[in-house]
Amino acid sequence: MIRPAGGDADPNPAPARCGSRVRRLIAAAAGAAVTAASLMLAGAVPAYAATTVHTYAPTGVGGGTTTSPDVASSKYQVQVAGTPVQAVQYTENGHNFDIARFASDSRTPTITVTLPSTTIDTVNIYPARYYPSGSASVSTDKHTLTFRMSAAAGLNQAIVMVNGDSTNATGQPYLAVVNDPLEDPAQRPDTTRAPDGSGVNVQTGVLDFQEFAVNYLAAHPNSAAQQAPAATTSSMAGKTVNGTAVPAGQQTSAGSLVSASSVNVRYPKVRVMAADDVTYALQAAIDTIKANPTALNTLYFPNGTYVWSGLLVNGLDGSRLKGGKLKIYTDEGALLKNRVQAYMEAFEPAIGIINSNNIEIDGRGVFDGNGVANYNAFGSGDSHDAYRSQHQGGVMVMHSSDITFNDTYERNAKQWNYETHSANRVTFNNIKALTPYRQPWIDGTDFASGQDITANGVFTLGNDDAFASGHYNPSDGFTPLASGVWNNFQLGTSSADVQGYVNAVAAHDTVAGDLGFNSYHWDNEDSKNISVSNTLNWSVAAGNAIRIGWSSYGYRLTNYTFDNFNSVSPLAGGIFTHNTPNPYPRIQSIVVKNSSIDTSRFTQGPIGLNGGNGSTQTITADQQATYGYAPNPDGSGTAYTYTRAPIGTFNLDNVWFSRQNTSSTLNGATNVTLNNLRVAGQLVEYTSQLPLTTSGIGTLTTSYTDANGQTRNVKPGALANGDTWVGAWTGDQTRNNSSDLTLITRNTGVGLMGEQYTTGSGDGKLSYIQFPLSSLTRAPSQATLHLTYVGHRYSSVPSTDTDQLLVQPVSDTTCSGGGTSCPVSTTTWQNRPSFTATTSSVARSATFTLGSTLIPEGGGTHQGNAVDGRDITVDITSFVQNAYAAEQSTLLLAVCNAGGTNHELRFVSSEGATGSGKLTNGTAEMAPGVTVTP
Repeated sequence: MIRPAGGDADPNPAPARCGSRVRRLIAAAAGAAVTAASLMLAGAVPAYAATTVHTYAPTGVGGGTTTSPDVASSKYQVQVAGTPVQAVQYTENGHNFDIARFASDSRTPTITVTLPSTTIDTVNIYPARYYPSGSASVSTDKHTLTFRMSAAAGLNQAIVMVNGDSTNATGQPYLAVVNDPLEDPAQRPDTTRAPDGSGVNVQTGVLDFQEFAVNYLAAHPNSAAQQAPAATTSSMAGKTVNGTAVPAGQQTSAGSLVSASSVNVRYPKVRVMAADDVTYALQAAIDTIKANPTALNTLYFPNGTYVWSGLLVNGLDGSRLKGGKLKIYTDEGALLKNRVQAYMEAFEPAIGIINSNNIEIDGRGVFDGNGVANYNAFGSGDSHDAYRSQHQGGVMVMHSSDITFNDTYERNAKQWNYETHSANRVTFNNIKALTPYRQPWIDGTDFASGQDITANGVFTLGNDDAFASGHYNPSDGFTPLASGVWNNFQLGTSSADVQGYVNAVAAHDTVAGDLGFNSYHWDNEDSKNISVSNTLNWSVAAGNAIRIGWSSYGYRLTNYTFDNFNSVSPLAGGIFTHNTPNPYPRIQSIVVKNSSIDTSRFTQGPIGLNGGNGSTQTITADQQATYGYAPNPDGSGTAYTYTRAPIGTFNLDNVWFSRQNTSSTLNGATNVTLNNLRVAGQLVEYTSQLPLTTSGIGTLTTSYTDANGQTRNVKPGALANGDTWVGAWTGDQTRNNSSDLTLITRNTGVGLMGEQYTTGSGDGKLSYIQFPLSSLTRAPSQATLHLTYVGHRYSSVPSTDTDQLLVQPVSDTTCSGGGTSCPVSTTTWQNRPSFTATTSSVARSATFTLGSTLIPEGGGTHQGNAVDGRDITVDITSFVQNAYAAEQSTLLLAVCNAGGTNHELRFVSSEGATGSGKLTNGTAEMAPGVTVTP
């Protein structure tokens, strides 16, 4: 016999909540990654491998709801392996994305996207690391694009940007593709209905919430159950705050129920609940499971729409249930949507797991936090400033352990999307969080604190940090002694609003009472063993890719690992750690590997590592007793100190940054290892490719793996950031060759380097190579130019002939055409940096034999040609020293060979050394470079 949930299943377990106004939201998520900046035109229909594609049921339809709130995309028509998949709009606060969500048995299905009303000029698919230019083909009518999801990416998602890229933060809209794995049948419960129609099936252990809620609301209508809060004596009564005395015995105002459409409702006013609000029914269902632990263990949500204050599970020990855990399962068409919360300060996340353990959440339903409607994006919601309300996110795990999320899809969060606070052994598998609009505090995953937290498979569209940790006590801005709170009520002035203040305190205390801990104790332990892998994250506004260490309240942060972490479009920074504000976070280990960070919007370097300098940090007794700081390890509660020690380990391995930025900062770390990094698609071999400013670093190792598999140290110096050759022959004079895979030299003999040739039938060729100097912190004692020799043109020239290179610094503001601008990217023989070479002005290489490697005439790629491979060096120390003294940001060099009959020589260009179209026999080490000795 099933016992009811505790007596009458207390109809008022928490302050009353409100009804919600349903807005149209998208019901999808995104997956797998790519970038195609230029287009490959193709009209052929792709051949599809045998692929099982599962299209999801309409979101929210079922249980009496016949229409989904989701609206089909008007821009995109999507097919997956030939199967149509509907894309839906996400238009809550702007229209940044449409979402195409499906499940399949392939991680590499062919995706076809048709845009009937849009001409496709460019396509970029993210993360860019895994899909070079040309990965997407475009139909001849320029209305359909096709790409295949990458096995190398190891992701279930991709972001497709047509006629835009990651610098266009607000979208047009863009398309997010979500390719979920097919659902494991073992996750789905036995959904056989209970014979008595109660929704409670003791044979299967499943409580069907849809059926249960109908029965519960019929017996306990919200109109009868909801009551306004009663007046109570304030916890601050008899105390003085900022000079204002709160009278002894001061009570809060008596509560009242107000219209559900009321704006800026503050406690103790409470919005009236809608008749179909299932908040109380949920608590009754959970209490029923708890009351029958040997018979029930599953809470099941069939397809349909549920409106409530969120899935809140507080104080449940799943280990006591049959099978040792509570399972919560949502059907793929279930829409679990938050109402507009009961009042401004209420705590109503989309999912809240509090003081609980041994819970597993499965299923492909959609949790909708209704964040835009809750707040005042349209002038109809509540303020959510920190000093006016509780922080709350989409999915919150607090003071809980042994929690697993499988395939959970959350959207439209009020604040952070997924977050943990003092949580242990929490696993997130294939989770989605789609909140792609400008609303404050929309982080992707924010594991504020916890131990043994694992996220494998994460897709987030958000506003702020992709990942953050160490943001301790995010609701401390709404505590009774927080300055923002009492300032908000003018305490300490002649117009102090004491009544308003004690009402706000009561709102805080009500939530603290429900949670079992106040806002200073959301986070009360060291964080360690946090692992995040296989992620794709997009940011609309500010935010960092990875941010660690803000307001850690004296706790340690240890062992953070990121593997295949891919961040697109962050604005604030890449990998960033804090050593302020007070107190100093004790960060001990960060490892990022096999990952990519889109730096296209950065104004600073992609790394900002900030560790300690060995000074002392003090935690006072008052900070411990009043404000939730880490307690004295000896248990006394007295003040204590610790050393602001450097970060122990910082390791980046095989991490990709999309473009060059200003210098990255490395401060205060014991062991730093940077290995096999890539910037703008190029392996970092020279320090200029990833400029570093360092301070307080114990051991710094920067290395890369060469083409022969050998580990080499990154060379002090610079890789060319522009190169080209120009030709004097009539057919070459107006050509720029900066995209060629080789650089060519041929001395006409008119001028020491052939630079004075003007008319006639000569076939002279000069090369120009530019190097950045920004990474230099002082003039070097030696600088050497390195060019990799490819070969020469004429078979009639003996291989034993010798030649040497001549090099001279030039300016791209003094040009042969009489102008003042002739940069490498546009220079031609007719408009090139002009100069006069003399014996004393040039630098010379050692003589070298031409060898037997022959290269055909003309420009172009010569992609498959053999490469001689010799490193031809020239001492250019004085050139670099003079440029540094003149505070030049770059050094531009003209290069030619000394001469010889029919000596036309070729060298590897930047484009010939790297990239998808490089020389077949070229390697990254062959790119033009300058090495320096400090």
